[in-house]
Amino acid sequence: MEITQIERCHKQTDDLIATEGADFLASPIHFLKEHDQEFLYMESPLFEELKMDAVVFEYDEMFDAYTALFGLRLQKKYATAIKEYLHTHLRSIFGASSASFSGNEGLWEINIALTAIEGFKEDGTLLEALVSLEKFMRAFIDEVTAN
Repeated sequence: MEITQIERCHKQTDDLIATEGADFLASPIHFLKEHDQEFLYMESPLFEELKMDAVVFEYDEMFDAYTALFGLRLQKKYATAIKEYLHTHLRSIFGASSASFSGNEGLWEINIALTAIEGFKEDGTLLEALVSLEKFMRAFIDEVTAN
Protein backbone atom coordinates (compact mmCIF):
# COMPACT_ATOMS: atom_id res chain seq x y z
CA MET A 1 0.00 0.00 0.00
CA GLU A 2 1.50 3.29 -1.10
CA ILE A 3 1.05 6.06 1.46
CA THR A 4 2.30 9.37 0.10
CA GLN A 5 1.87 11.49 3.24
CA ILE A 6 1.83 10.69 6.97
CA GLU A 7 1.54 13.51 9.47
CA ARG A 8 1.20 13.36 13.22
CA CYS A 9 -0.89 16.31 14.35
CA HIS A 10 -2.23 17.69 17.63
CA LYS A 11 -5.98 17.04 18.07
CA GLN A 12 -6.81 20.37 19.69
CA THR A 13 -4.85 22.69 17.38
CA ASP A 14 -4.27 20.63 14.20
CA ASP A 15 -0.62 21.71 14.49
CA LEU A 16 1.90 19.43 12.81
CA ILE A 17 3.95 17.45 15.33
CA ALA A 18 6.01 15.44 12.83
CA THR A 19 6.03 14.11 9.29
CA GLU A 20 6.66 10.37 9.18
CA GLY A 21 7.89 7.94 6.54
CA ALA A 22 6.15 4.78 5.39
CA ASP A 23 8.10 2.73 7.97
CA PHE A 24 6.04 4.45 10.67
CA LEU A 25 3.10 2.24 9.64
CA ALA A 26 4.91 -0.69 11.26
CA SER A 27 4.16 0.98 14.62
CA PRO A 28 1.55 -0.74 16.77
CA ILE A 29 -1.96 0.70 16.58
CA HIS A 30 -1.81 1.33 20.33
CA PHE A 31 0.58 4.20 19.50
CA LEU A 32 -2.62 6.22 19.04
CA LYS A 33 -3.87 5.33 22.52
CA GLU A 34 -0.49 6.15 24.07
CA HIS A 35 -0.48 9.48 22.22
CA ASP A 36 -4.18 10.24 22.60
CA GLN A 37 -3.70 13.97 21.98
CA GLU A 38 -2.53 13.20 18.43
CA PHE A 39 -4.09 12.06 15.19
CA LEU A 40 -2.51 10.63 12.05
CA TYR A 41 -3.31 12.25 8.73
CA MET A 42 -2.59 10.02 5.72
CA GLU A 43 -2.84 10.40 1.95
CA SER A 44 -2.68 7.65 -0.67
CA PRO A 45 -3.64 7.08 -4.31
CA LEU A 46 -5.51 4.04 -2.99
CA PHE A 47 -7.88 6.31 -1.03
CA GLU A 48 -8.78 8.17 -4.21
CA GLU A 49 -9.50 4.86 -5.94
CA LEU A 50 -11.89 4.07 -3.07
CA LYS A 51 -13.59 7.50 -3.43
CA MET A 52 -12.06 8.64 -0.13
CA ASP A 53 -10.09 11.75 0.57
CA ALA A 54 -7.31 11.70 3.12
CA VAL A 55 -7.80 9.39 6.11
CA VAL A 56 -7.33 10.34 9.74
CA PHE A 57 -6.69 7.72 12.41
CA GLU A 58 -7.11 8.59 16.06
CA TYR A 59 -7.96 7.07 19.39
CA ASP A 60 -11.33 8.19 20.76
CA GLU A 61 -11.06 8.03 24.53
CA MET A 62 -14.80 8.62 25.03
CA PHE A 63 -15.71 5.46 23.09
CA ASP A 64 -12.45 3.63 23.89
CA ALA A 65 -12.06 2.96 20.17
CA TYR A 66 -9.61 3.51 17.36
CA THR A 67 -11.34 5.47 14.62
CA ALA A 68 -10.93 6.35 10.96
CA LEU A 69 -12.36 9.61 9.68
CA PHE A 70 -12.53 10.59 6.02
CA GLY A 71 -14.56 12.27 3.35
CA LEU A 72 -16.32 10.00 0.88
CA ARG A 73 -17.08 11.17 -2.65
CA LEU A 74 -20.46 9.59 -3.26
CA GLN A 75 -23.68 11.33 -4.17
CA LYS A 76 -26.27 12.10 -1.54
CA LYS A 77 -28.68 9.69 -3.25
CA TYR A 78 -26.72 6.81 -1.67
CA ALA A 79 -27.72 7.89 1.86
CA THR A 80 -29.88 4.88 2.68
CA ALA A 81 -27.41 2.36 1.23
CA ILE A 82 -24.46 3.97 3.06
CA LYS A 83 -26.17 3.97 6.43
CA GLU A 84 -27.56 0.45 6.00
CA TYR A 85 -24.15 -0.92 5.00
CA LEU A 86 -22.43 0.64 8.01
CA HIS A 87 -25.14 -0.62 10.35
CA THR A 88 -25.10 -4.13 8.88
CA HIS A 89 -21.36 -4.68 8.38
CA LEU A 90 -19.82 -3.18 11.52
CA ARG A 91 -19.82 -5.01 14.82
CA SER A 92 -22.37 -3.50 17.14
CA ILE A 93 -20.48 -1.26 19.52
CA PHE A 94 -21.40 2.16 20.83
CA GLY A 95 -20.10 4.78 18.40
CA ALA A 96 -19.36 2.25 15.64
CA SER A 97 -19.98 4.77 12.87
CA SER A 98 -21.50 8.00 11.73
CA ALA A 99 -22.19 9.35 8.26
CA SER A 100 -23.38 12.82 7.38
CA PHE A 101 -23.56 14.55 4.03
CA SER A 102 -21.91 17.93 3.71
CA GLY A 103 -23.74 19.82 0.99
CA ASN A 104 -21.13 22.58 0.95
CA GLU A 105 -18.34 20.15 0.08
CA GLY A 106 -20.49 17.61 -1.75
CA LEU A 107 -19.13 14.64 0.17
CA TRP A 108 -19.96 12.36 3.03
CA GLU A 109 -18.17 12.82 6.35
CA ILE A 110 -17.59 9.27 7.58
CA ASN A 111 -16.40 8.18 11.01
CA ILE A 112 -15.81 4.46 11.52
CA ALA A 113 -14.60 2.74 14.66
CA LEU A 114 -11.81 0.50 13.41
CA THR A 115 -12.52 -1.76 16.36
CA ALA A 116 -15.96 -2.45 14.82
CA ILE A 117 -14.47 -3.77 11.55
CA GLU A 118 -14.30 -7.55 11.38
CA GLY A 119 -10.67 -8.66 11.39
CA PHE A 120 -9.31 -5.56 13.13
CA LYS A 121 -6.70 -6.48 15.74
CA GLU A 122 -5.99 -4.17 18.66
CA ASP A 123 -2.55 -5.73 18.95
CA GLY A 124 -1.82 -5.10 15.25
CA THR A 125 0.07 -2.37 13.43
CA LEU A 126 -1.10 0.84 11.81
CA LEU A 127 -0.55 -0.80 8.42
CA GLU A 128 -2.73 -3.76 9.38
CA ALA A 129 -5.45 -1.31 10.44
CA LEU A 130 -5.17 0.42 7.06
CA VAL A 131 -5.47 -2.91 5.28
CA SER A 132 -8.61 -3.73 7.34
CA LEU A 133 -10.08 -0.36 6.38
CA GLU A 134 -9.18 -0.90 2.71
CA LYS A 135 -10.92 -4.30 2.60
CA PHE A 136 -13.97 -2.88 4.35
CA MET A 137 -14.17 0.09 1.97
CA ARG A 138 -13.72 -2.03 -1.17
CA ALA A 139 -16.72 -4.15 -0.20
CA PHE A 140 -18.60 -1.01 0.91
CA ILE A 141 -18.11 0.79 -2.43
CA ASP A 142 -18.98 -2.33 -4.42
CA GLU A 143 -22.25 -2.91 -2.58
CA VAL A 144 -23.38 0.68 -2.07
CA THR A 145 -22.84 1.75 -5.67
CA ALA A 146 -24.44 -1.45 -7.04
CA ASN A 147 -27.83 -0.30 -5.75
